[in-house]
Amino acid sequence: MTAFRILFCAFGVVSALSATPVAAHPHIFVDAGLRLLRDADGVVSAVEVTWRYDELYTLLLTEDYGLDPDYDLVLTEAEVAQMLGFDLNWSGGFEGGLVLRQGGAPLDLGAPEPVSLTLLPSGQLETTHRRAVRGAVAGDLLAQVYDPEFYIAFEMILPIDIEGAPACGVELLRADLDAAYSVLEQALEEIGGAVAAEDNFPPVGAHFADRVEVTCPG
Repeated sequence: MTAFRILFCAFGVVSALSATPVAAHPHIFVDAGLRLLRDADGVVSAVEVTWRYDELYTLLLTEDYGLDPDYDLVLTEAEVAQMLGFDLNWSGGFEGGLVLRQGGAPLDLGAPEPVSLTLLPSGQLETTHRRAVRGAVAGDLLAQVYDPEFYIAFEMILPIDIEGAPACGVELLRADLDAAYSVLEQALEEIGGAVAAEDNFPPVGAHFADRVEVTCPG
């Protein structure tokens, strides 16, 4: 269990003791990683996004879809074909969680295309999808993966790779969880502490988001 999960569980206990039902969020924990694909001019043209689901949610998925009935943690080709892209049918305003910025402005991202799906020896389901990137130029960029509504808690702790760009530097800046929880507590106070499931949970996901700074020669 990562430090984020431990801290959130502790916060949930405190909230439960104070009769604030915030422990309902987040529902799903996902480790995220990126692979930036660059063209001949060094411009990011696409990005591959990897999501590694927590063990509990993976168990729920495998049970719901009837996967891995022999519990050997190996999916058949038919099972992979059945599941590939299952997590790309986004709705309710969720746009995939990925944000890429250059010069402070968000880059335009294309629709997701499934790449792979694997059940890891750890008992976690891992998926990868690819998105086109439009409007980028050669140089630095900032990447984040988060759910604004905080239904999903993303941590960018998987590898960040840059294809064909060994000179680029990558720095992971972890979210300031103390500051994020302060924002959450203040938001809950502003709505009187009454959270009705998903209907009015404050959109605090960005405050819990890690940042990856990619520094490349222009």
